[in-house]
Amino acid sequence: MKSTIIFFILVILLDCSVLSVHLTSNVYARNVNETSQFYYYKQFIDHYDKSCGTFSQRFLINSTYYKPGGPIFLNTPGEGAINPITVKASGISEIVASFNGLLITIEHRYYGESYPPIKNLTTPNMKFLTVNQVLADFAEFIKNPPTDIIEIPKDAKWIFVGGSYSGNLATWMRKKFPKLVFAAWASSAPLLTKINFFEYDQGVANALPCHDRIADAFKFVIDPILLSGNRTEIAALKSQFGLDVLDDDQDFASAISHPVSLMVQSYFPPTSPSEIDTIPTFCAAFAKAPDNKPETSTLILAQVTKFFLNVSGITTPDTIKTNFATSALNTSVPNDMVSFMYQYCTQFGWYQIAPKPPKQSLRSQIVNRDYYQKQCNFVFPEIPPPHVKRIVRQFGGNTGRFSRTIFINGRLYLIFFLFL
Repeated sequence: MKSTIIFFILVILLDCSVLSVHLTSNVYARNVNETSQFYYYKQFIDHYDKSCGTFSQRFLINSTYYKPGGPIFLNTPGEGAINPITVKASGISEIVASFNGLLITIEHRYYGESYPPIKNLTTPNMKFLTVNQVLADFAEFIKNPPTDIIEIPKDAKWIFVGGSYSGNLATWMRKKFPKLVFAAWASSAPLLTKINFFEYDQGVANALPCHDRIADAFKFVIDPILLSGNRTEIAALKSQFGLDVLDDDQDFASAISHPVSLMVQSYFPPTSPSEIDTIPTFCAAFAKAPDNKPETSTLILAQVTKFFLNVSGITTPDTIKTNFATSALNTSVPNDMVSFMYQYCTQFGWYQIAPKPPKQSLRSQIVNRDYYQKQCNFVFPEIPPPHVKRIVRQFGGNTGRFSRTIFINGRLYLIFFLFL
């Protein structure tokens, strides 16, 4: 796989119309070979009104592999803090090394330590978290790199690299700033922004041989109880899953869909006989069960959920509420979960809802669009539904025309319905 990726990048870099100009200036970083050192870039809070001031945007550099004439690779983790592992030992750093490039990983605004100087994450303070502001951050960095830390020639070739949401950013940077971004590499980029993302469960089902058993548990046991209004039976169901502290039924229904989908989304085939192959092992529990009754499948699903909670350290009432209760979301301090929630509540959608019958569902029917919108309005009052069509119009969604952009997609990645 690595050699295939490198080959496709090489095809882009060997475009004769661009290689006629050779770099002669040295690119070097002063004291940046220690790749765990964090640096800070003075970034505009509002690129459309620069009187609003600046904030400090973190970034990391690895110049270990660089040779004069090599490209500059720019990366962002997207919805999370930057991690030194990205520039030290990752798939991205391997690609950079293959091309004698220099790697810069920059933190997305409103994530990690790159928050504007705001008191909290309430709706008025989130207005600078938009796709266009984010893209303008990266464009500003390319146009005006921090010369006190690193020197980059003006004719250097910049390649934006990203995966998942940051793959979108790579694609959109090349689309919006083709004169700044020479090429883009996007892995599993969900380019189509849409509100009702019921196809997510179809991706889970495609990966699981035992999906029928899970669907039966929701259809014949879990949903009938949740929709019955019988508080005694609902309380017993929540207790069975170890989630009786969740008062909101929709929060509970959403929580019990996470273990299975996360198992599939984070799946890696074993590389040695000693490693557990998680998907076959999970489905073996259903195959070895004494019967195929929905009640038995529900019991197995409950045990899997409890196991997930234990290994994730989600074992106390406070940690359960923090992770799953809408009412527990904290907007008083920097919180990456809240930041990404604002993005999907205002621009992306991607509500992972249950498909309508007769389509098979691996989550409860009460995990619907209204539930996600209720979450959005609880945390960010008075915001309208996400403007997903605006993003599609601007960048073309997953049917747009893109140049010098490589798309690498995984078959088991659950958002493949949103890929190009």
